[in-house]
Amino acid sequence: MATRVTKKKTDVVSQTSAELRKAVEAIAIQPKSGKITLLTRKLFNVLLAVAQKSDESGDTYRALLSDIVKNSAFDSHDTALIKEHLRRMVSVQVEWSTGTSSQKPGRKWGISTLIADAEILEDTATRRVWVEFSFAPKIKKKLLDPVQYARLSLQFQSQLRSSAGLALYEICIRYLTNPSHLTMREPWEWWRPILSGTPNSEGGDNAKREYKYFKRDYLRPAMAEVNAVTNINIELIEHREGRRISEIQFQVAERKQAMLEIDLHRNVFDSTVIERMVKLGIPLKDAQTIYNDNEENCIRAALQMTEQRMRSTTLPIVRSAAALFKDALKKGYAPPVEAAQMFPHIKKNSIVQDPKTRLLAEYAAYRRKQAQKFYDKQDNANQELIRESFEDEVLPSLGMHLRDEWRKRGTSSKIAETAFFDWFVLKTWGEPTDGDLLAFTLNYVHDTD
Repeated sequence: MATRVTKKKTDVVSQTSAELRKAVEAIAIQPKSGKITLLTRKLFNVLLAVAQKSDESGDTYRALLSDIVKNSAFDSHDTALIKEHLRRMVSVQVEWSTGTSSQKPGRKWGISTLIADAEILEDTATRRVWVEFSFAPKIKKKLLDPVQYARLSLQFQSQLRSSAGLALYEICIRYLTNPSHLTMREPWEWWRPILSGTPNSEGGDNAKREYKYFKRDYLRPAMAEVNAVTNINIELIEHREGRRISEIQFQVAERKQAMLEIDLHRNVFDSTVIERMVKLGIPLKDAQTIYNDNEENCIRAALQMTEQRMRSTTLPIVRSAAALFKDALKKGYAPPVEAAQMFPHIKKNSIVQDPKTRLLAEYAAYRRKQAQKFYDKQDNANQELIRESFEDEVLPSLGMHLRDEWRKRGTSSKIAETAFFDWFVLKTWGEPTDGDLLAFTLNYVHDTD
């Protein structure tokens, strides 16, 4: 049976007013093959909004390519990049569910691609370029006429610069009107592929699959971004089994303070980041691909570390800045960047750090000093045993650059010193409890006033 295109031409979906009713099944999607990037998520949402505004007389939907690009906040004339993401939406397999990992009676589970097909056509008479697309029949009705859904603002979507931030925003906004204001509570391993956009099978080496790396690389940057540029504030709640973080969830609250001034025409691509990669010797096309396939905060962290390493006058000369950058990005050993660097489009004084995040940072700095004092009091034999334990337990997972730093300079290297004493803190005192933080707040803060 021939596919019938809807006769109604879709109006432009305005960023300032468009609201998407996104089915809960399509929010917490887990990729089983391929990668879901920021632009993939944004394009998918824009296509959903286009289809929801169309009539329901056909199976295929269409919109001007220029409108889709505009409403994805993607300012590029490179049609090849759009085609690449349309290919991904047709090829990436995702699991659809109601947003929890538990298989309770009555719940449904399914797997499909984000869209069934896509085609780019040029009208020979008007020279206008259209995108035609359709959804898999099994999920079409759920996507276009959802019973349970979250209301998403394409305005806020346009401000988010990471796939993890957008995924977390979509999940949390659903629970804003929930009486408890709490999201579902799930094992942290369940959250990882949803926020990273990468199947667990492609999560890298085992060491990088630990919770602390997931929290560093995805959770913290995504939370900072959502809290900075959207209409909600979220707080992470960690549930423990002994000392181990087993499950996490989020508390969601409506933003009470005035919204930050945001640029509705800000693009997905930050050209300055791409320019920095090109300066390292990476070809422009490769730099665009790297930017397209990785979280921006991870790219910035790798760039910052590489640029600092190149400026160093005490370390050996870097033979290939591009190779060092790619290695740091792939293995994730670059220290995270500050929030002001992650979100340069926001005024510096507008980024208000979450009080608990600030307290944890202050506590970590305090504990590192305590750990260093404790280490310095040990005799040479005990210090050697401590260093050997660090080298056995942690060093193999830190990446080549950090391993070299440790072996050449030990604790005289600032990067290696921080990694060593962060480990020694956990080895000596474990993860901080609420009681530890309370005691620190009452005693340490009082002592320093």
